[in-house]
Amino acid sequence: MTEATTQTTAAKTPEPPEELGGWRIAGLLSERLGVEVTMADIDDLVAQEHLVVTGWFKRRPMYGTAAALALDEDLVRGVVTERLAWEAASVRRDAAAERIGWHWRDIERMGEEGRITLGKGRRYLIADLETLAAEADGEQYITAQAAADVLEIRYPSDWRYVEAAGWITPADTYDREVGRHRTVTVALYRLGDVRAVRDMPGVDWESVRGLPKGAVSPLREYAALAPTRAAVIRGFAQALADRHHITVWAWNSPYSGCWELDWERVDGGPAEHQVLRELCDDPAAAPYAGEITLCPEWGEVTRAARELLQPDAAVILDTETTDLDGQTIEVAVIDAATGKKLMDTLVRPAESISDGARWVHGITDEMVATAKPFEKILPRLRQVTKGKIICAYNVVFDRGILLGDIARVGKKPMHLEPRDSWFCLMEAYKDWTGAFRWLRLGGRHRALGDCESARKVLIRMSEGRGTTFTPTPPAPGDPMAGPSVGSVIAAIAASDV
Repeated sequence: MTEATTQTTAAKTPEPPEELGGWRIAGLLSERLGVEVTMADIDDLVAQEHLVVTGWFKRRPMYGTAAALALDEDLVRGVVTERLAWEAASVRRDAAAERIGWHWRDIERMGEEGRITLGKGRRYLIADLETLAAEADGEQYITAQAAADVLEIRYPSDWRYVEAAGWITPADTYDREVGRHRTVTVALYRLGDVRAVRDMPGVDWESVRGLPKGAVSPLREYAALAPTRAAVIRGFAQALADRHHITVWAWNSPYSGCWELDWERVDGGPAEHQVLRELCDDPAAAPYAGEITLCPEWGEVTRAARELLQPDAAVILDTETTDLDGQTIEVAVIDAATGKKLMDTLVRPAESISDGARWVHGITDEMVATAKPFEKILPRLRQVTKGKIICAYNVVFDRGILLGDIARVGKKPMHLEPRDSWFCLMEAYKDWTGAFRWLRLGGRHRALGDCESARKVLIRMSEGRGTTFTPTPPAPGDPMAGPSVGSVIAAIAASDV
């Protein structure tokens, strides 16, 4: 090749601009390394602070071209290898749904609840899917049409009586487009609840199945009775709230088929034996006394949650670690009552972060290399938690990690050690929901984000189950005494028609 040809070729290959967008940077690195570098890899390099945003173009970040090309080749290859490993171990939403035969909405919901590991690229861990299919059968959400098919009854005629009987209520809803300018709200039901209805004793399902179109449904008689019971129990709950000036919660449990009732405890308020006596003395509610459970387990959790949300009562703490039994690499603390951030810091450990842990929280050894060691952040941790109940979503884990680090650095645990200084939100949430196993938090797998998610759980538990009844404000000129139970029942029954 002549010198002139070389000069001509060089002229046709101009130097790249000083700044480029992520896709262009990924292309340059791909050409340089001979491996496919994607935007996901660029995002990881930015998150690990190996690549820095130097400017913006049309609201998109730009990166220094020379700095990108100067990146260590092994570093970039490692990021690519890690992404490929994660992609091999995970699938996208629709593929996840197809893999276990669930609807994609169930996959999204389980990911948001933390029941399936949701990682980079909004992909789901395959190992979790296999476990979910075995452990969570029945937790899928299905439409009313599908629910009627499970019960082998007609839709919508027979199904309407099932709903009117109060045997089942929607677990969720979504809006579906109908045409170009209209949407309809579609109710979704938990498959396990539908199966529980199918297995209810005392219902002659065989007489319902196979009925021709237009035939009168035997389920109609159940629908005629159920609203009366619901109106009576709701009326009693409202009257109880008015009579004692307290908040009352009433829930028709789809699991037991019974109503559950609880109330806030205040000085001078009624105890359980007093409410039971009032229930049995009430002419309308007494016939249903055997179908009402007072002070269920979720009620105790609700009252505890309300106390923890009082000012200066509690904080919420979360840690991220090098491994399941490793060392702290991030700790965050927020005020339970206000959500105010009290502490959020990375921590330099004395060991490397495992691959499995890094996949979950995204924190790398490089990110914590210049952070303070645990002994330097411990005084602040003690300060923001002193005199407060420490709430954590998994107390056994977070308390154990912190006490292990405290022992490792030769310090005293002080108020961080006593078990009664801690409150486990995961245990409480399990009891509040009536689940038979612990539920994952479903946070963002960073300490501050998980604290905020845990606070949402605490607030949700504080709101009780079912319907909340608060004292009815008296109308102008009315006496302070609340309305009679009969009038409340009549009003509620009328509103249900």
